Amino acid sequence: MIEASCVKRSITPRFPMFMRGYAMRTGKSTGVLDELYCRMLALRIGGEVFLWATLDICMPEKALSDYIKTVIAAKYTIPREHILISSIHTHSGPDISFTDEGEERNRRKAEYRSWLEQQILEAADHCLEKGFVAVKASRITGQIEGIYGNRNYRDRPGDKEIQLILFRSGNHVEAGIFQMACHPTVLGIHNMELSSDLMGNVGKALDERFDTTFLTVQGACGDMGNRQYRQGNDQRELWRVKNSLMEQINRITGETGAEQPLDLKVVQVKTTDYKIRYSYDTELLKQQMAEEQKKLDAAVTEDQRKLLWSGIRHMGEKLAAGGVDQTLTSGIFHLGDLDILSVPGELFSAFGLQIKEHMKAPVKMIWGYEHYSAGYIVEAGEYGKGYESMSTLFPQGEAERYVQHLINSL
Repeated sequence: MIEASCVKRSITPRFPMFMRGYAMRTGKSTGVLDELYCRMLALRIGGEVFLWATLDICMPEKALSDYIKTVIAAKYTIPREHILISSIHTHSGPDISFTDEGEERNRRKAEYRSWLEQQILEAADHCLEKGFVAVKASRITGQIEGIYGNRNYRDRPGDKEIQLILFRSGNHVEAGIFQMACHPTVLGIHNMELSSDLMGNVGKALDERFDTTFLTVQGACGDMGNRQYRQGNDQRELWRVKNSLMEQINRITGETGAEQPLDLKVVQVKTTDYKIRYSYDTELLKQQMAEEQKKLDAAVTEDQRKLLWSGIRHMGEKLAAGGVDQTLTSGIFHLGDLDILSVPGELFSAFGLQIKEHMKAPVKMIWGYEHYSAGYIVEAGEYGKGYESMSTLFPQGEAERYVQHLINSL
């Protein structure tokens, strides 16, 4: 038996916030383009409870996720590994990081984090206490074309698959899950209004169409986006891209036989840890930063400046840290016709496709930005070619070992 409960709660800041996603953008938000939400789904599958949440922010923070999961697990006797907290990775959302960035920014971040924590916990209370509804699960899968893809190389493969899971009670959809792998970065560095960007606004459109609440789950989108297809980077472009995407989603979901039954049952839930411990070559980092600074000085386009600026900033943070010492924890869910792998970071799409080849269920889902983000997880052959390899914490070749560890753990 499958039962579901869902809620959607606003997490739009009540005061101007510094925004996260573009290092060049240093001012506070000037307004709200669209509401930001915490979307939450509780499932009871054969008596076992799962609670999954997605947040319309850039990245969750580990300390925040740790605390929220601990409180919910203890209060409702839910296994901690059954709880997922992730972000959609909008670059037009509030900065909640713990990075020291000056008194005013630090204060605003702390005030918002405290309020955000309260909103998430209250959403969990509502979701788990309002009552579950018996549902039947179904799935719809399709491919998106001409809107987004591999953002670094238009002619290279990327993961353009979308997944919809519907939880129906009779003819009514009680809750849903929508997943795609695409950076929600239609809005550029000049946008100063808070927005959930592409992913969040597709979620809103699906909410309206099905009269319910959809979780909006990011996949392996480390190198996925609309950069190769965009016609601008403002609000008009956001609505154009969202409408074009929804036209394809509506066509896919409206096709005869598109919706197929999804048999959910708890087969296995587990976690797996991967340790990264590495000291950076600081002299090499300094040399690379100097070379990238020359490129920034000569850059012509806004995209070039934006990426180089962010990359140099991340390299400076790596230089200050001296190395990396992290344990990456992933959740593995074998739920009958649904396999989920949660990843605390931004997998390149080739890795996501590789992992999905080893999943056995009809619906295979990479759940990115879960718990926190360790940053880009980049193919070895891409080092030295772009922004992502400048920013990644992983030494060259480590990502391949990490991905093989995940595959072996499935």
